Amino acid sequence: MRNDMKMVNEIKPIFDTIVFEIKKQRKKFYFFFSITILIAFLFGYLLQLIPENLLSDTYTEFFSGGLGFLNFLTLFSSCLFFSGIICSEFDKRTGFVVFPKINKFRFILGKYLGNLILVVSIVAIYYFLIGLLGFWYYGPALNIRIFYSFGFAVLYVIMLSSFVTFFSSFLKSNTVTIIITLVILLIGFNIADSIITLILKDAFEPLYSLAYLGNLITSILEFPFPDPRYVEFSFGGMGPGGMGGDFTIGTWLTPSIEMGITMFSIYIIVFFVLAAYLFKRRQL
Repeated sequence: MRNDMKMVNEIKPIFDTIVFEIKKQRKKFYFFFSITILIAFLFGYLLQLIPENLLSDTYTEFFSGGLGFLNFLTLFSSCLFFSGIICSEFDKRTGFVVFPKINKFRFILGKYLGNLILVVSIVAIYYFLIGLLGFWYYGPALNIRIFYSFGFAVLYVIMLSSFVTFFSSFLKSNTVTIIITLVILLIGFNIADSIITLILKDAFEPLYSLAYLGNLITSILEFPFPDPRYVEFSFGGMGPGGMGGDFTIGTWLTPSIEMGITMFSIYIIVFFVLAAYLFKRRQL
């Protein structure tokens, strides 16, 4: 009985923090909920303007096209929801109030889980809306690979959240964390991918890139899975001075499923361990 009460006393503060965080962040959730509906509505409206013979051949191809907006949705929502997980407690000095009453790691865990529930809910809503549009155009043609895609989308959100939480553990403010993480995720990784691929071509796969790993969300929908995963595109008449010759650009399409899961797991563990270490050393 005492053990049960002890467990309840340990879990209840985390649950209470989750509920409090969800209520606290509800305005952000309503904003992204509205954006999600707007994107789905615009996507559905644009499809009305496309001749029927130009629509995707299959439900899965249609779904993959609809997920083109998901990358920006997950990036911005992750940065905005998780940027203040740790640094806001130091910036606002709230730790002096709450930490003596609740273990600081349970408090941060509760905050994290509350925000994770909200962001995953946004992703789930988007999948549901795209699924409804697909049902409207193609009928009941649900494919198991869509659920695999959603699973990778959730893993991607957890990886992004661990990345943002890591920066939140040592940066001084919520705003700075948002700006830096957005710049790295939107620009930094893409520039690095382009440079390394241009120089090393197929000799080095950019598994370090969170943006590249996110390609699994849509590539898992393809059947068969992309093979080869590195492709080159040639452009005629693009030689030196624009006078003849071919100009070739290569790109990596997606990591393999096994390597993608491995890298997701490694990044999640590493970023969370580093965030916990820096948080422990940081003084209120």
